[in-house]
Amino acid sequence: MPESPANTGDPSDGNRARFSAASAYLAACIALGIQTPFFPLFLAERGFTPDLISLALALPMAIRLAAMPLAGIVSDRWGAPRFVLTGLGLLAAGGFVLVGLAPDIGLILLAIALSAVFWTPIFPLLDAYALRLAALRALDYGRVRLWGSVSFIVTNVAAGYLLNSMPVTLVVWVISGGILVFALSARALPRYAPPPIHERRQKIAKPPRLLWLGILAAACVQASHALVYGFSSLDWHSKGIAPGDIGILWGIGTGAEIVLFYFGTRVSAALSPLSLIALGGFAAVLRYGAFAFDPPVSAIAALQLLHAFTFGATHLGLMTLLSQHVAAHSAGRAQTYSSTVLGVVMALATLSAGPLYSHWNVAAYAAYAALGGVGGLIALFAWLQPQSAGSGGKRRAFS
Repeated sequence: MPESPANTGDPSDGNRARFSAASAYLAACIALGIQTPFFPLFLAERGFTPDLISLALALPMAIRLAAMPLAGIVSDRWGAPRFVLTGLGLLAAGGFVLVGLAPDIGLILLAIALSAVFWTPIFPLLDAYALRLAALRALDYGRVRLWGSVSFIVTNVAAGYLLNSMPVTLVVWVISGGILVFALSARALPRYAPPPIHERRQKIAKPPRLLWLGILAAACVQASHALVYGFSSLDWHSKGIAPGDIGILWGIGTGAEIVLFYFGTRVSAALSPLSLIALGGFAAVLRYGAFAFDPPVSAIAALQLLHAFTFGATHLGLMTLLSQHVAAHSAGRAQTYSSTVLGVVMALATLSAGPLYSHWNVAAYAAYAALGGVGGLIALFAWLQPQSAGSGGKRRAFS
């Protein structure tokens, strides 16, 4: 149901908008901060082989191909994104409870698929919501989004040290609890008056070729993370690195990302969106090309700093590109459609990660360096096209 303007808080109330949106990102990334580095360890503990781990990690990416566009349509047509976010959070938390209770591999996979229906649309819809508030001058997207990164890094480190002495099966319960906290925090998001019904029911205008190229480029760069997301923690743990130190290695990358997001508005004003995506792609070539040579821990720590570009710059570039080319009444659908493209490429990259890692070990990172390079080249090609100036040749920041 639409969120009535009669009960709507003024979205120009910047303090409330910034605090509530930052709280939502912070809560959501509690779950993500333990899921990304440590969920593969949970799966290995429950008897999953590398190939099955790839399947378990790719399954949500396949599920979200249908779940995200549907959630975007519902959010835009109802005009009530925070209501949708709250409901998705409650259902996703319940899904991860089922993951923890499932007694065997088959039922674990089924529970993962169920939870993915509700968990995977949350970040695209939250991004669309935050970008809408940024367009209303209620907040600075980068400085709000960085609180998710702060939460991610704190959870990486805290969970790592907790798992030094606690069973790895604890992971799934912390994920569920973090998503539940997100669902509660989503209720505090400020309401804004939805567009008229006739606007909410309009189809998205045909995206320009430039936007499709940018989405495809970002998808390749983000998918270059598939091997590090799925198997770096397992690889580092097999080499004697304690969970606490693994958490620190993950936290280093996220810390660099926080710095970039803090200066996000200035960065996106100085650099075009496509140049940011290209920068992320070429950073992936350097990061994962070096990982393929099995560097020592000190070098891994230094290379993790490149996460600011491989993830941060790529994400910032894509969000800016979408904000420049998509109307407010289509924001939820546009975000989820672009995330669907990212999901297809990431799912394929993740499914490949298990077999590649099984046969080539860390040398498999070379394939992901190449994938990031492809994304960088696509973005560079699009950036050099005559239409790449976009929006009358002006570069626009988030707010």
